[in-house]
Amino acid sequence: MTDTTQRKVDQDLAASIDLFRRADVGVVNSVRPCRGRRALIALDGSSQDAATVAMAQRVAEQWSCQFSVLNLGDATNHEQRAALQQLGASVLQEAKGDEPFERILAAIDEVDADFLIVPCPFGRDFESVGEDSTGTVVDVLISRLKIPFVAIRQPDARTRDPLAHVRIVLTGENEAAEKAAAYAVGLVRNGGRLELLLLVEHQFYENFRTIVQALHPAEEISYEDVERALAKAYARLHAGLQKSAKEMGVDYDLLVRHEDDDDQPVTPEHPQTHPVLMILALEQGEHDAQAEVHDYIRRSPHPVLVVPK
Repeated sequence: MTDTTQRKVDQDLAASIDLFRRADVGVVNSVRPCRGRRALIALDGSSQDAATVAMAQRVAEQWSCQFSVLNLGDATNHEQRAALQQLGASVLQEAKGDEPFERILAAIDEVDADFLIVPCPFGRDFESVGEDSTGTVVDVLISRLKIPFVAIRQPDARTRDPLAHVRIVLTGENEAAEKAAAYAVGLVRNGGRLELLLLVEHQFYENFRTIVQALHPAEEISYEDVERALAKAYARLHAGLQKSAKEMGVDYDLLVRHEDDDDQPVTPEHPQTHPVLMILALEQGEHDAQAEVHDYIRRSPHPVLVVPK
């Protein structure tokens, strides 16, 4: 093993073991809510436009923000136009760029938007591409966007209140976790439900166990060990969310699961356990993190909020 490889192993091991050393919470403040000030609604003329506009209406009930709309499809119907007028949304006539994602990014810059609501896939009806595709536009947004965005996955997403049941999903240490939690607190409806799900994915567990056993062959690592490690790593965030939920009159739960737990499935597509709005924290520049976000959006039957940092 080369020195460079050994250093990488040592660094990975140190980062992994450090998860187990964070039980002292001390005094914790509630999570301060984060709310957008200028939101962009991107429409594409597909059947998902109605759900996209409905999501904007829900957000407007929680936030006092300015809305702008960029319509890159056919003209909106009367119901959608009325809803956009009620929001006071300004209509952008043009946006520079040949590709839809270029025009969306240009529109964000033009209005200085700090929040985006967009159909996924963009420019195609959901039924025409199927559940395995998120489309090129959303792929680019995941890799390049600096602001949070909501991906609307299905045309029937407007049939349930997306802010009544909000779940933050974390699969490991994540620099964007606190920001994602702040948006969750800013969006969840009073009287609703807020959850923090710490999910140990199978690959994360196998990598963790391989590293530990390579250096300490006698050491046995179980899923429960890694679950406890994540719980310790996010103990302060959990305590802060608890306080926020109590102050807001919101039900709150910490869920700690692993992907291979057949008794308590938490996969995105599972209808009984899936929340109406899932919030994902995205560490930008991390290829694996981007792939994970892409997978969650692809598999989710409901809107997904991606919060990058």
